Amino acid sequence: MTQQLQNNTVLTAIIGLLLSLIVFLVTSYFFTKRNKTDYRKKIETANNEMLYSIRPLLVEKKVPSKDILVAVRFSTAKKYGVEQHDLYDEFSLTSDLINETIANVFLTSDEKLEFCNLLQAIK
Repeated sequence: MTQQLQNNTVLTAIIGLLLSLIVFLVTSYFFTKRNKTDYRKKIETANNEMLYSIRPLLVEKKVPSKDILVAVRFSTAKKYGVEQHDLYDEFSLTSDLINETIANVFLTSDEKLEFCNLLQAIK
């Protein structure tokens, strides 16, 4: 009788340990996935802020230097707690701004080309 009780206790402990391990693995998988999603949202927000900070300069037909763009990237990465290399580089930033310029229906063709040529200077 005592042998059977001891076997049930050991079996119960092993099953409990396995269930705890399964719960831990499933929980950590979902938290890791959520953290990656949160990080991607931070990067998207930071990239949008970079675009919004550069756009007013272009309206006044001013071109920021690469040093200024590096400073903006550094500051934005620090503000949002992301890595600099995950944010837009000069090429990506100017490509998105060119795309926005071309898609803008309120600009004439000549204005679009002028803004695009300004942006090409950054690349």
